[in-house]
Amino acid sequence: MCLESGHILHESYQIIALLGQGGFARTYTAAQINKPNNPLCVVKEIPFPSSNDPRVLEMARRRFEREASALHRLGQNSCIPELFDRFEENDCFYLVQEYVEGHPLCKELTAGDQWNEKKTVALLRQVLEILKCVHQEKIIHRDITPANLIRRETDKKIVLIDFGAVKEISTFTSNSTGEIFTSQVIGTSGYMPAEQYNPRSLPQPYNDIYALGIIAIQALTGRRPTNLPQDPETGEIVWDYSTPDRPAVQVSKKLKNILTQMVCFHFQQRYQSVEEILQGLDSIVERPELGKTSRKLRSRFRWLLFGFAGIAAFGASVLLIPRIFPLIPTISPQPTLPTPSADGVSSGEKLLVQTSALWSKQRGINEFADGNYPEALKLLKQSWREDRRDPETLIYINNALLKAINAEYYTIAIVVPIRRNQDGSIFNANLAEELLRGIAQAQTEVNLSLIKPNDSSNKDFPGQGFLEAKAIRKKGLKVIIADDGNIKSYAVQRANSLAAQPDILAVIGHYTSDMTVETVDIYNQNQLIAISPGSTTEELTRKPRKFFFRTAPTTSIEAEALVNQLFLVGEKKAAVFYNPNSPFSASLWEEFKKQFEAKGGSTFRLRNSYDLSKNNFDAETAIQKVEKAGKTALLVIPDGQVTNSLENAIEMIKANRDRNWIVGPWTLYEPRTLEVAKELKSIEKLGISLFWHPLASFDKKFPVNAEKLWGGPVNTRSALTYDAARTLIKALEMQPEPSREGMQKTLADPNFKAEGATGIIEFDSKTGNRKNPPKRVAHIVPCSTAIYGVTFVPIEFPTAAAAGLKCD
Repeated sequence: MCLESGHILHESYQIIALLGQGGFARTYTAAQINKPNNPLCVVKEIPFPSSNDPRVLEMARRRFEREASALHRLGQNSCIPELFDRFEENDCFYLVQEYVEGHPLCKELTAGDQWNEKKTVALLRQVLEILKCVHQEKIIHRDITPANLIRRETDKKIVLIDFGAVKEISTFTSNSTGEIFTSQVIGTSGYMPAEQYNPRSLPQPYNDIYALGIIAIQALTGRRPTNLPQDPETGEIVWDYSTPDRPAVQVSKKLKNILTQMVCFHFQQRYQSVEEILQGLDSIVERPELGKTSRKLRSRFRWLLFGFAGIAAFGASVLLIPRIFPLIPTISPQPTLPTPSADGVSSGEKLLVQTSALWSKQRGINEFADGNYPEALKLLKQSWREDRRDPETLIYINNALLKAINAEYYTIAIVVPIRRNQDGSIFNANLAEELLRGIAQAQTEVNLSLIKPNDSSNKDFPGQGFLEAKAIRKKGLKVIIADDGNIKSYAVQRANSLAAQPDILAVIGHYTSDMTVETVDIYNQNQLIAISPGSTTEELTRKPRKFFFRTAPTTSIEAEALVNQLFLVGEKKAAVFYNPNSPFSASLWEEFKKQFEAKGGSTFRLRNSYDLSKNNFDAETAIQKVEKAGKTALLVIPDGQVTNSLENAIEMIKANRDRNWIVGPWTLYEPRTLEVAKELKSIEKLGISLFWHPLASFDKKFPVNAEKLWGGPVNTRSALTYDAARTLIKALEMQPEPSREGMQKTLADPNFKAEGATGIIEFDSKTGNRKNPPKRVAHIVPCSTAIYGVTFVPIEFPTAAAAGLKCD
């Protein structure tokens, strides 16, 4: 209710006037009529949550008492208003606090008025000392703005008011599953960091640190945060630049670095505590006026850069300045790379796999982007009926369902490589789709449990009738897809983007060892689990990371299977062909050589002819050189489709024409290998390492359900991704309140076990490697009913008939 002037509240406080009003609370000035001289106070009115669920109000009461108790303790700090009283009345919660006579800081931060460094540092110190006290009480303010910083009239000190945690109480609500959560974002646009826009993100000290950094930048620049440009690629605020009518901000390098770190777009790159910032400020010493000549030169040089870019394009070119200076003038041109779709990350609002998108899918994505989730769900299901092999569609269907029914959910991400041509068009999306099928199947199993029996609108939801519904603590699972394109710079961008989203509790990826080696430290530094379904290189074992795990075996396990196969067929000499620049390819060669020679075999590589990644690699010439060396087997190790080494490896199989034994890694488990095999008279001397096959599945239901879901079989990559998803789901189930750190502790626990398609999944807590991983070898056998007339089967089955396949 809106209290009128003269209203007596709680028989103690006479309302004088409305002081302020926001989306969640009203604030009044009032007189304390039961005290001598009727001193002024501030009354904050917080409405009860608008929910019919009695549990919501019960939780709101508990939270109100908790926050009020905290405010009472904080009131002992002279720079935080003292709490006099708290009570309920008129379906509202009320707080009565000390009235601070003074003016808000926004009156001092006028447009165009730039503070000097000394004054700005003084402000920073004052507010940081207040926040130090606040954060020690495990409270995050969440709405630090100039309006909530009061310059007290009596001593000119800053006082912090209007804590967001109290206002949040009125936003509580519940959904159809009975979960109680916050429905609205607390904070003020411009001062609020990106992660705070997610109402489910847990408040952290770095939220307040960002806001205070923005206020300091506003003081130095004389510009409101909404008027400061942002780098469109990184999201970073750009504030230290000059224009023809405005000189660069006069600030020392140390303060500039401190403020830049305070307002980093990615929260893990920010300061994590105010103590760190205070230590940094202690290192700033007052010094003589900076050399005016150097400043002028710097300003002029920046102006020249703007001139080169074109004054008319100032709004765009200004974003480049922080990157160019002071590392200029040496700027190397970047190589031309394929252009991924937008930022290469989507939960349903972008089309990433653009090979043959149906119109219904594109319309569904458009509706998803506009927030019309019921319509998006309808259109995406229509697209699914028209193309049941598209895993991107199924993931978007799941995500749309969660939004359409207002379900509670946990969020994980997956990074896959969509290979592109130089013009940005998709060259090959098969690998990405194979990986996505595994996680999409696991996600669907979880979210099926959220569909109520009487929900007629979702009777056509994929997987019903055969997939087993497996909720995670009565919640669903959202999946975010990221495309790294098997390009290192893109992989780094995707890793940073995912790490900056606090609701993402784990990432499945990256697939190739090359991309994982490039990004593993990003995830580790951001305390975000990265569980890879494809990275096998031993390089990741030599320097273990706490937050890295994998469902795929290491190259030492894969090498063991290939070594055993060659000795089994009497081959004791092997020539290697590999990509020496690939962490995976080089690691497998190293492990194979060590094990093969330890058993009495010999290995060699042809001078100038062993590098599969070279554009001028000649398979025919390589085979001829091998034959001159006598009876020799071939170890062919293409990378994970980072280069064209896979194409060259398949050409070697073709050129060999089944004369020499060839063994190779699971990267050769490809339809293209089968396509070449069907052209050969025989293909008996080929062994490919394999981690899963439908005929040897630990989970017997998985291949059956997969075939029903996708309208055809899936392969090893889908199984390993399914297992990675099932592993994360199990870890989520085991935590009362899942968190990034909790995910790591759960997976690293010696007693952790999850069941998947490839077997029992448990990890070495020191390395993140999988214990007792699967290993086997596959070969190719004729089968007339198979799409290419040949098919892969485990090598223990000499024929398709022996494997139980019907090929007639």
